[in-house]
Amino acid sequence: MSTDRIAERIKQLMVENLTYSGSWNEVDEEYPLLAKHVIDSLGMLKLVSVIEEEFDVEIDDDDVVPANWKTIRDIAALVESKRAE
Repeated sequence: MSTDRIAERIKQLMVENLTYSGSWNEVDEEYPLLAKHVIDSLGMLKLVSVIEEEFDVEIDDDDVVPANWKTIRDIAALVESKRAE
């Protein structure tokens, strides 16, 4: 699965599992998720869980740092690196 397809699926998972008061239409692969409060701490825990299940990867505590969760593209890169392990 390509990074673009992973990113598309991550956005779908976010729409299905997160509560966001803004418009999902403006959230693209480079949208600042943390800065714009798309993901909060509880949302991140939920997202980690659904990503692990969806992509059959294990996200370590060390991976839950802002650099990996700034954008959908960053999350997709993390998932891709975990799948390669």
